[in-house]
Amino acid sequence: MRPTTLLAPLALLACGCSPEATFEGDRVFVAVEEDGVIAAVDAGSGELLSAIDLSDGAGGGASAYHVHNVQGSADAATVWATAMPASHDHGDGEGDAMPEELIGVDTRTHQVRARIPLGEGIHAAHVVLHGDTAYVTANETDAVLEVDLQAEEVARTIPLPAGSGPHGARLTGDGGTLVVAGMGAGSIEVVDLATGGVESYPLPGRGVQAAVLPGDGAAWVTVFDTVQVARLDLVTRELTLFDLPEDSAGPVQVYPTPDGAHLWVADQGVLDGRPVGDRLLRVDAATGEVDLVAQVGGGPHGVVVEPDGATVWTTLLVDGTLQSVDAQTGEVLTTTQVGEAPNGVTCVHEGGSTP
Repeated sequence: MRPTTLLAPLALLACGCSPEATFEGDRVFVAVEEDGVIAAVDAGSGELLSAIDLSDGAGGGASAYHVHNVQGSADAATVWATAMPASHDHGDGEGDAMPEELIGVDTRTHQVRARIPLGEGIHAAHVVLHGDTAYVTANETDAVLEVDLQAEEVARTIPLPAGSGPHGARLTGDGGTLVVAGMGAGSIEVVDLATGGVESYPLPGRGVQAAVLPGDGAAWVTVFDTVQVARLDLVTRELTLFDLPEDSAGPVQVYPTPDGAHLWVADQGVLDGRPVGDRLLRVDAATGEVDLVAQVGGGPHGVVVEPDGATVWTTLLVDGTLQSVDAQTGEVLTTTQVGEAPNGVTCVHEGGSTP
């Protein structure tokens, strides 16, 4: 497939317009943090279908949000995004504090279908889903929020160790365990969701995102400060660290291939004066070695692999784009302009979503 570059239609971005009620094919949804929108992209062509505005006019004014992370539901009907208020104006120039929200968007109509308040000042980071339950990491309050999506309320707060600074998280396939990357002192937090019990495993630097291999045998976490990936055996609880190449800028998100043979790591850099990274690294899950490097744009952050394993999608924090990459060759296939500071990314296909 010849690499292509697709620019967003200006009128579409300006109004946040939606397409007609339905559209065909697999879709990719991107949390565009600074613009406060979710970008919907056709997975086949890379065409931008919609920029879904998450601002809210409730309370007699306008509320704008920074949208950080996004995750598709198992039935492919909804994508859920963590959103922090950027501003709220009553129309008289006076603003006030607003709760952070978990916002649900219909994947076909591109309309907001639910707004669930999470609390103020929690820094809701990542969201993962299991049935009608969402788990949201609360970075500032060292907790995981269990959200009932049917009742549209926080059902339980699970405390994590003080200073853990939870960020990225992934569930085991059975939905019983949540693996959390701690960006505070640097740790992996393993949460038993039935009991709320937490086991902590220290890392040599900040953990950014977690991945759980199919079969639930092992979890992986990126370690930004030491430019490593950590493997935690979920049976023996043995922790192993693997160095990434010396010229790596700093790893952030990580995602496994459907067969569990590899993990894709976004080498973003940028933080703490680090250089801007421009590569995706494919890591062998058996050896921890990097066996393929994909040259992408500036600041790769979010990463997800299509269910068939053929295509990898990454958001480019610095470039403001979404790119698709051939998983076998590392060739960039499409580049789509989506907005300022794209962050989390999820794939939605007929009958399901990437977990």
